[in-house]
Amino acid sequence: MSSLEIIKYLCCPKCSASLKSDAEHLVCAGCGSCYQASGPVSFLNLDAPALIPEKSDSFLSNLKKIFKQYPKVYGLFYYLLGALFVGQNAKKSLAGLSKGALIVNLGSGPKRIRPDVINVDLLPLPNVDIIADIAHLPFGNATVDAVISELVLEHVSDPQAVLTEMERVLKPGGLIYLVAPFVENFHSSPGDYFRWTKPGLKIFFQNFEEKKTGIRCGPASAFAAVSQEFFALLLSFGWRPLQQFWSLVFMIILSPVKLLDIILSKFPGAENISLAFYYIGIKK
Repeated sequence: MSSLEIIKYLCCPKCSASLKSDAEHLVCAGCGSCYQASGPVSFLNLDAPALIPEKSDSFLSNLKKIFKQYPKVYGLFYYLLGALFVGQNAKKSLAGLSKGALIVNLGSGPKRIRPDVINVDLLPLPNVDIIADIAHLPFGNATVDAVISELVLEHVSDPQAVLTEMERVLKPGGLIYLVAPFVENFHSSPGDYFRWTKPGLKIFFQNFEEKKTGIRCGPASAFAAVSQEFFALLLSFGWRPLQQFWSLVFMIILSPVKLLDIILSKFPGAENISLAFYYIGIKK
């Protein structure tokens, strides 16, 4: 979707007034706020400390940031070394939406699910269309047809505010597809604050009609993630750089174990130790 097509859907995240466009900026007709519109439309005030991503001393986190600048390379390593995805994915969940629907992917990173999805992220990565704080979205009330959020909620300090914002922008009958972690190792990208059980995830969606909830990354992926950090810690002898080295080594060694999720995720009780769950709902 082009920048001109995206701009017509936007409003000021501070006062919800309409925006006027010039060559490089969007100016709010209400409060006068000015936003960068060359390249990805930016709604961030980067002088605000709360919106500046935290620095990480983790080698893997920093390596991940580098790979995100190259979407194809990042996608390859993400699927080879990351958790194995089972259950219903976002693309399949969007299949029933009519052409021209307004779909936003919050915390998208460089991943492009399909061409008509608007990607929103805190960082100016490739394939990101809007740079914004997802707790203050630049969309009007009840204007969005579908919201996607995959393994992002754990990285925000106030997930309830983000979920309230998702509900605000969604139309009645709008779709939400959300993935959140349960049994997963700490991963600061940029921060890491929360985990959810399957029942705990459902509590958030009181104003939604649940369509489907299930395992997105199963128990084998959880085992690999925790084991990777355990063995790295055990063999580090208290030296942080050595721990990070072993963490990368065991990530590679244990990666084939995740294939067991194809079978294990279907077993009774798998939800008790799965890495992540997905929720699909319709706004009432």
